[in-house]
Amino acid sequence: MDFKQLEAFITVSKLRSFSKAANAIYLSQPTISSHISSLEKELNIQLFDRTSKEVNLTPVGESFLQYANDIINLRNNAITDLSNFNNNITGVLNIAASTTPCNSLLPTLVSTFSELYSNVKFNIKEQGSVSIIKDIIDLKCEIGLVGTIIDNSKINSYKIMEDELVIVSNPKLNLPETISIDDLIKYPFIIREKESATRHTLEAQLHANKIDPKKLKVLCEVNSVHAQLKLINLGLGISIISKSLCDDGFISGNMRISRVENVDLRRDLFLIVSSKRTLTPIARAFFSMCKNIYNL
Repeated sequence: MDFKQLEAFITVSKLRSFSKAANAIYLSQPTISSHISSLEKELNIQLFDRTSKEVNLTPVGESFLQYANDIINLRNNAITDLSNFNNNITGVLNIAASTTPCNSLLPTLVSTFSELYSNVKFNIKEQGSVSIIKDIIDLKCEIGLVGTIIDNSKINSYKIMEDELVIVSNPKLNLPETISIDDLIKYPFIIREKESATRHTLEAQLHANKIDPKKLKVLCEVNSVHAQLKLINLGLGISIISKSLCDDGFISGNMRISRVENVDLRRDLFLIVSSKRTLTPIARAFFSMCKNIYNL
């Protein structure tokens, strides 16, 4: 059974003539007859009572006509919906972002995108870069924003900006504006979770300066930037955070910002997508907007 057979059947039932049906859908009469015959053989039923002047639906033919119309209508609706799919920017966009981009870049990006496409809603998930990469690979998320470069054939990475990390502390700890890396490890340290790209950057620089990260006097490990800042604000220890969060007013203005002497704590922020997945129209539009903003 195919669509041409069903269309032939519907047209014959409407016009009650094989010859008229042939003219209506631009087929030969033998072709129309062949389509009807094939349907009757496949369904093992007689669809029409034939006379010399006209053809009429049998009772079972009347019953089948409803199904045939439903099938053709469903096909036409599918074609219409799919033809509009690429231009239909509506629905929910799933975005996963690590702490820095989630709290600095993403709000502005969401605001800009919402002005362009008012019918889009967002599901934003803040988590570590490692988890984001896994979600992208597992197709649980379409757009990711992370603070580490990705070396994975299943991921396409696009650098969007450079980010600087700084040491943040309560003024009562009297940290200087520039602190040596040897002095850094003398203070109680509030460190991010192991999956954090910020933590990876710090540990990489410690290794580069031949200092074992285990020498840090870790007071606690946190997976929330809000808990991290609360502990810093209470003067319980120092921590490392993106300067962009400081510049955006995300942290309290009474906290002290310090830099580590002769240590490069800069890293890049990346937009990532799956290399194995075709983006939905919403995600493709968001990606296109980011390409224009960051000249990707």
